[in-house]
Order: sequence, then structure tokens, then C-alpha cells
Amino acid sequence: MRGRHFLIIAFFLGSLLASGQKTVDSTLLRQYPFRIGNIGFAADSLEIFIGDIILGETVHHELGMYNFGKRTISFRSGKISKYVEMNYQPPVLNPGQHGKAIIDFEVIKELPTGLTHAEIAIDSDDEKNPYKFLYLVGNIVEDSSQFMYSVIIDSVPRMYFNEYNYDFGHLSRGKNVVHSFLFTNRGSEELVINEISSVGCSVIAPPRKYIGPGEDGALVVKVNTLGDFGVQHRTVTISSNDPVNPVIVLGLHGTVRQQAPSKLNPDFCYE
Repeated sequence: MRGRHFLIIAFFLGSLLASGQKTVDSTLLRQYPFRIGNIGFAADSLEIFIGDIILGETVHHELGMYNFGKRTISFRSGKISKYVEMNYQPPVLNPGQHGKAIIDFEVIKELPTGLTHAEIAIDSDDEKNPYKFLYLVGNIVEDSSQFMYSVIIDSVPRMYFNEYNYDFGHLSRGKNVVHSFLFTNRGSEELVINEISSVGCSVIAPPRKYIGPGEDGALVVKVNTLGDFGVQHRTVTISSNDPVNPVIVLGLHGTVRQQAPSKLNPDFCYE
């Protein structure tokens, strides 16, 4: 009898405890999967991939946020670096409220082309984690419009890439790489893309099938390093009606570390 009474009391206390805890809707967890402190972000990780960004322009990006905490959180707007300015709508998030961080990244012409990581510092009064750091990851490219009238070098379709191999350097395991291979049709006839295949990577944005004389195209590739370690080689093969180079192989190379190097010892990594 005592055992039965004990079970009833334990069930009652458990119910009281459960009723005092606010369960999080699974849809919110899917919508804001990456969480720092009490704020959830509409991102998969601290790296936010935005693809190609044009040199000399300003990138405008809006990042969804949600307050999972029990207190109101205020955000401080303003310029956080020479290149990045932050604003928030609304500037104060109540518990259970949606909002967004508005990021303006000025890609000044002094910046080098290629892969860039623009640090995004979110300054708040979140008691759990007031400073939250994320990164806008993009590929800085020159304005393709200025190459629209490239020099025609042949009477047949000719595909010329700005690079045929890309070195993504050292990455910690699980990080993703997004890179754009740019090309131009320097022939006087229409270039036709017949087929694109990849090994160890994904083509997330293929070029147009038909590229006119002097026009540009882009092939955007994503490398996922989850489960990889050591030196990596990935390839993308593109075939076209270019009679000189009907099949072109593009390469992506780099090294995946067990853990990202520290600032104090950038050459150190776990084997």
C-alpha cells in the first residue's frame, strides 16, 4: 500500500514540475537551429553563407532571431567595424518574440577578391551570453558587367575560367566551403554547357546552359567536410561545345583539421 501511495505522490510531483517547465515548440527549433545564449538564429552554424558578393557594393543581409529566454533582451545598433553595421528590428526582444538582425557589409574596393569571413558581433544585454559572434562567409568577385565585352579570341565557342584550382586552406572538421568559379565565353559563337559532374562536392548553382559571345557565367560549388580529415581533393567536370577544350576539370583542395587552430598557436591542431 505504501508503495502505491509513493508512486501516486511521485507522479503528482512530476506533473507539477513538468507543468512549471515551458516546452519549446519543435517548429521553433527547426526555424532557429543555432543558439547562442538565449537567442536562437535562423542559421545552421556561426557561419552564414551568402554566396558571391560584388566588390565595391554593400551587402544587405537579414538574419532571423528568437528570444528563448525568460527576460527581455536589448540590442545595441551601430557600426561594429570598418565594414559592418548592425541594426535590429525590434531593438528589444521580449521572451518568445521573433526579430531580426540587419547586417550591412560594405565590400570596399580595397578588399581582396576571393573567400572572406566578415565578423558579425551582436552586442546585447543577454544575461547568459551578451556578446555573440557569427561570420558572413562569401566569395568577393569583381563586377561581371565590366567583363561583358571580353576580347573575342576565336571564331568558335571558347570557355575561359578565371581559375581552374581553388585552395580553401585549413578548415576544422565539419565546416563547409562555398566557392564560385567564374568563366567567360571568348568565342564568337554561343557556348553550350552540356554536362556538369562532381566528385566529393556539390554544384549548388550551375551556370546557364547557353552563354553568348563575350558573356560571363558562374558555377557555385559547396564542399562539406563532415567526416573528413587530412588533405582533401575535390573535382568538378564541365563539358561544353568548346572544340578546343570540350572537357574542363576544376579542382578544390585543402586540409581538414580535427580542431580549428588557436590564436595563440595557429599551427597547432589535434591529430
